[in-house]
Amino acid sequence: MDLVAYLKDEIEFLTDQMKQAEVDHNSSMRFLCDSRIEEAKHILKQIDAGKITKLKP
Repeated sequence: MDLVAYLKDEIEFLTDQMKQAEVDHNSSMRFLCDSRIEEAKHILKQIDAGKITKLKP
């Protein structure tokens, strides 16, 4: 799986988790999911802008 696909899957998964946290009134889980979503979106923006072109192991 490539990085872009992984990040998109992660965003989708975390969005579902955040929705469940809202239903459960779990503010700490909601905050955690939101911050991870924003981080993944930021990385995707950097890839789209060409600032991230490869990863080192």
